[in-house]
Amino acid sequence: MIFKETVKDCLGFIYYNGFRRYIKREGNRSLIYHAFGMNLKHDTYGISMEISKFKEHMEYLTDNYKIIHAYKSLKESQKSISITIDDGYKDTLDAVDILNNHRIPFTLFVTSAYIGQEGYLSRNDIHQIAKLDNAEIGSHGYSHKKLGLLNYQQQLIELTKSKKDIEEITRKPITGISFPHGSHNTDTLSLLKSSNYSYAMSSLKGINNQSCNKYLLRRSEIINRDTIDSLKKKIIGYYDYY
Repeated sequence: MIFKETVKDCLGFIYYNGFRRYIKREGNRSLIYHAFGMNLKHDTYGISMEISKFKEHMEYLTDNYKIIHAYKSLKESQKSISITIDDGYKDTLDAVDILNNHRIPFTLFVTSAYIGQEGYLSRNDIHQIAKLDNAEIGSHGYSHKKLGLLNYQQQLIELTKSKKDIEEITRKPITGISFPHGSHNTDTLSLLKSSNYSYAMSSLKGINNQSCNKYLLRRSEIINRDTIDSLKKKIIGYYDYY
């Protein structure tokens, strides 16, 4: 792991100092968080972050950046940050407390079939979060399947059923989605428009601004190993090469 991280840093140094830092591209950097301390069986990458580290990240971002909702990132021409959380694990409530205490705008993307299951947010949890002025709720698909591997009809069900389920809970229009596993294809992009989604978040890295495809907005994943230093590097595009 140490060798892999060293190689990644070396390549990042070459990419950023030899190329990225000379490109003047302003806009929004959207960040993905997932879980906040839960022991996830499938987590070999470190997506479950210690809540104390998340708090440290939020304090740094609040002090140094303008933070906006993800749906506003397309209109952004200045440097800004968006906070997004995928999946809807139960310990998201701990993160919401921190975000709300700091009045930080955020978007929570929920997989609707998991609502109320063990380890996930309940219907009431989501209803209460949706009431917060700084919160937006979006879809993360119905069953967390890779959309890019499904046929047209299967994708239609994933997109429309999740939207309907979450709207019934929040009593608000659901206009955004993040792709489960970052997976999508040309059918996905076509269905988003007909299913009345206004924007979609991918797992592609980079900056969002007025020139971006609203159904392929970019995000950078933040994991438990990320210190403030590596968070800074991800924000400036140090690792956008991979």
